[in-house]
Amino acid sequence: MPSDNDELLEAITDIAPKLLTTMEAFEQVQRNMHPSRLDKLAEFLSPYEESLQASFQKFSRLQFPEDIAPFGKRLDDGARYSLRACEGITRPEDTFSTMKAMRAHCRAQEFMYPLASVMTPVSQYFLETLAREDAALLASLNQDRPGEQVGLLNAQNDRDVRGGFSVYIPEHLDPEQPASLVVALHGGTGHGADFLWSWLREARTRGFILVAPTSQMDTWSLMGEEHDLEHLTAMLNFVKQQCNIDEQHILLTGMSDGGTYTLLAGLHQASPFTHLAPFSCVLHPEIQMEGRMKFAEGRNIYLVHGTLDWMFPVDMAYMAEAELNAAGANLTFRVIEGLSHSYCRAENPALLTWFNPSLERS
Repeated sequence: MPSDNDELLEAITDIAPKLLTTMEAFEQVQRNMHPSRLDKLAEFLSPYEESLQASFQKFSRLQFPEDIAPFGKRLDDGARYSLRACEGITRPEDTFSTMKAMRAHCRAQEFMYPLASVMTPVSQYFLETLAREDAALLASLNQDRPGEQVGLLNAQNDRDVRGGFSVYIPEHLDPEQPASLVVALHGGTGHGADFLWSWLREARTRGFILVAPTSQMDTWSLMGEEHDLEHLTAMLNFVKQQCNIDEQHILLTGMSDGGTYTLLAGLHQASPFTHLAPFSCVLHPEIQMEGRMKFAEGRNIYLVHGTLDWMFPVDMAYMAEAELNAAGANLTFRVIEGLSHSYCRAENPALLTWFNPSLERS
């Protein structure tokens, strides 16, 4: 007769790969998100959801011994949130279901990440695909570094709080070497604790520091009073005091409202950001009205937009391209065929090579 431990091991061995595969499948859905595609995306995701649900029904009934109960709880929570994400696509309740689904997927990743140090498949999931068989990298990520602040850290950035930020410092980072810094801004009504996951895999693979702030209000200061720039500057100065930052490679990037604010906050004479990478956004009229387009001259800017963006039609991106080029920006403009109003994570590798060639993986 099998022991309780055998039953637990069998359940873990069954659910873990299905959970990770479902999370990967959900990322495919995110990449292809568009209102006209929702039925096909639901059809694609359903088999993964059903397989995970069947395993979860058995897994959730098991009792874990006290010494490994936290491990079991993380797997349980990861599966619950992954299934919740799937449900938002396969059985949407309202027009906000898609947004709720993407946030649930972020929570699933948040619960699973601490297991990367004890489960190789989880560690591989949080690496770029081409690096997942890199034994030296996997080993370096698991090295014991007592007393050092590495991994995921949060500064007053719980999801019911605004104005804080999340930081990821790669576990294998050499503190003696200056590190590139990426500051990633979420979209409207978003949160830094969620948007962090759009970049963590790349930061963990390539070895740069990642910061994901949360706006003071529901979105960034695009209308009326400026709430965010002072806090963004203070956050950047704090990170510089705590970490060895390469002053020649500080990227400000963002999606949607975060992309619009990337240009609004980055086009200042004394901007601390060496590179700007706005995604799926507009060129804020205030930049022209206040005469700040002159600060685009010589500025390294990587502009990304999708041909099927339903919120900001691609013609707006072509207008921004013309104005930035006229101002003398050092502009790279990427139009992504078939991309809707969603974050184009597939562009991250090319963007990182543009930002700092030393981050490119061979």
